[in-house]
Amino acid sequence: MNAYCERQGHPEKSVIFLYDGRRIREEDTPNELGMEEDDNQLDVMMAQEGGCCP
Repeated sequence: MNAYCERQGHPEKSVIFLYDGRRIREEDTPNELGMEEDDNQLDVMMAQEGGCCP
């Protein structure tokens, strides 16, 4: 995650990583995520924070 953000020039808090539609935390392991040997595709999205209108 850190390496991706460095290469792309994005702050770490500005992107989220997903595997099989679930958000990945930095401390998650491939085993905890249920990844198998050939699973190597993660999705990366820009984080969006919501707000409210006055």
